Amino acid sequence: MASLLSSVWPILSSYRPNAARDRQARPLRFGAFEALYIPPGYAVKRPSNDRDAQRLYNHIRTVAYWLDASPLLADLGLPFRAGLDDIISLVPIYGDILSGILQLYQVWLCFIFGVPNNVLGYMFMNVIIDVVVGFVPLIGDFIDNLFKSNLRNLALLEEWLLTSPIATEKYHILLMPEGGTDFIPRPKHSRFSTSWFGGGSGKTAEDEERERERTTGKVRATRRMERDEGDKVPAAAAAPGTSTGTRSRTRRGGDPVMDPLD
Repeated sequence: MASLLSSVWPILSSYRPNAARDRQARPLRFGAFEALYIPPGYAVKRPSNDRDAQRLYNHIRTVAYWLDASPLLADLGLPFRAGLDDIISLVPIYGDILSGILQLYQVWLCFIFGVPNNVLGYMFMNVIIDVVVGFVPLIGDFIDNLFKSNLRNLALLEEWLLTSPIATEKYHILLMPEGGTDFIPRPKHSRFSTSWFGGGSGKTAEDEERERERTTGKVRATRRMERDEGDKVPAAAAAPGTSTGTRSRTRRGGDPVMDPLD
């Protein structure tokens, strides 16, 4: 088992979502978000600043999508979303139990984030439903694939971050755009857009505020990014093999938007 994991890990750690589908496209970066496979603070330390909170959110989203809607499987062009949770659950009984343990890891991360007990209760219930339904042969696996408990729990976390007075006062981070089924959402461009990179001539107060966030790397309040706020990386600056949703770590001077927020 250890040898299998050691052989698979380099592939998973080097994989970049949507690489196959967007191989010909220029890379797209979304604010402070990037796939994060190692939890900050070793998954035992509560975020003490915005930078840690951003990284923890990034990790939770990464875990949720790999379990319920793996970017790797999405690149194969499947007509449905599937993740590691769906594959593991195909093994009767033991696979469902292991799936439940992996899902509880995400709930634990939300607990570390400071999510209140009532929201954690809903998350835990989603995990129980997913595991119990998975015990039913065949039809249970089908329903399990539709239920997507990890993505449901991610939505609960994002709602808490956006609406809870405690969360909005303590953390100031950027969340990924709402809706869609992609790990890295495709931006919606408009010829009339006046966003950071939309090409509009006029600037509203909201546009100026987002420009300030882009230049300083800090946000006044937790919010979702718009789909047209992605920064297209110039083709000459894109390293070979890079793809959607990643940021360049070697840019001289550093773009504060691309770095986790302090």
